[in-house]
Amino acid sequence: MKIELIFLLGIMIPLSSCTKESKGCWQAFDPQGNNVPGLLLCDKTKAEAETAYPQYWFYRSGEEQFCWQVQIGTNSYRTWGVPESIAKRYMEENGAYHFTKIDCKSFCYCEWNEKHKSKFTGLFGPTLFISETLLSTDSCSKLSAGRVVVVRETTDSLITRELVKKFP
Repeated sequence: MKIELIFLLGIMIPLSSCTKESKGCWQAFDPQGNNVPGLLLCDKTKAEAETAYPQYWFYRSGEEQFCWQVQIGTNSYRTWGVPESIAKRYMEENGAYHFTKIDCKSFCYCEWNEKHKSKFTGLFGPTLFISETLLSTDSCSKLSAGRVVVVRETTDSLITRELVKKFP
């Protein structure tokens, strides 16, 4: 009995160490930095998904996503919603990339519409689009879409910003 068990284990262990890529659902990711909306391929291997859409990278649907501090040479930025497998792929494809996990509550990315209103005519000038990353958790927690903030006021105009989107 012991010999049969040892023989069976001797066969099973090498077979179980073979890694055959399993089929599943794969989310497409554009190397420019975003998920590709609506491009989820199911009942395929990752290799099949990448062969079908070679311009995109793929990660397993449902893979945990993180916020990252990204360093590229002397430049850096923060991003959110990127799976660890994609961060590793960036670093493999280009050694200049370095990803470090960070707390998602440590920053927020905001998109604003800035409006200049004339105090004399009541008319608005052209709306400017402004984006910025805030590193203040206190400021981030107090902002929500639709919030209007007075940026400055002059003798002839009022400059405000309306928060359009906030991430994460």
